[in-house]
Amino acid sequence: MPVFFFVAGYFMHIPLKEGFQNFIKDKSIRLMVPYFTIGILYFPFKLALSKFANQQINAQDIWKIFIGINPDGELWFLYCLFFISILIAFFVKRVNFGLLLISFIVGIFSDMLNIFSVSMVSKILYFQFFYILGLYIKKYMLLDHMKSTVIALISMVIFIVGNYALLHDMNAFKIVTLITAVSGITITHYIANQIQSKVGLYKTLLVFLGTVSMDIYIFSDIVKIPFRIVLWSKLGLYYEAFIVCFLASTTLSILIGYILRKNHYSRLLCLGMKK
Repeated sequence: MPVFFFVAGYFMHIPLKEGFQNFIKDKSIRLMVPYFTIGILYFPFKLALSKFANQQINAQDIWKIFIGINPDGELWFLYCLFFISILIAFFVKRVNFGLLLISFIVGIFSDMLNIFSVSMVSKILYFQFFYILGLYIKKYMLLDHMKSTVIALISMVIFIVGNYALLHDMNAFKIVTLITAVSGITITHYIANQIQSKVGLYKTLLVFLGTVSMDIYIFSDIVKIPFRIVLWSKLGLYYEAFIVCFLASTTLSILIGYILRKNHYSRLLCLGMKK
């Protein structure tokens, strides 16, 4: 997930003419409208299928959607990104190394700073660092340095060592987690840059997947539930369930998104698309 927050920060833009108010409106439509629409529509089904879930829910739990606990648990990202975008918008013109350092420290102590003991608060305090990192890299035009093979190799070593440390619970607060995540972002960018430099099927496929990524993200978890119940819970076909869920959640999500895009209201409510 750090990669997605990094990319969101890198491409953050507040229109000069419309200003901050329009920025909030656009983010609300793009992120929070699908968050609430899908969550509310999905809740009755989640309630009906609760007996197959690890954690039981009841009708009173619907209020938790307002604190980032969505019936479709995967949608926490939309909620988290919305509030990070709004908060960071106040500092967008003051992005410098000092702000980045403060952001890093906040990320390290995100759990301790969460005085409300709400899990979403910890997520916002943690992932804001990657959002600001994206802004910082863009402002000071540092992205080209991440294309270096040497930097990629160093990042690979850090990534391997970091994950080894995390597997053995060697994580002073969240320092190792943050550093490992940054190395992962660097590696991801290096690989993406290598693919981008080539023409052909792979590049076309990635462009297409980028276009439908929101569709897959929003609908994939819902789509795979019936397959998971039948293959995993009922028949015990674990490997088959994994493969079928992956294929079905990808292809069917794209198909659902394609159908919803044809109508203005379904496109707006389910995908947060105004046009």
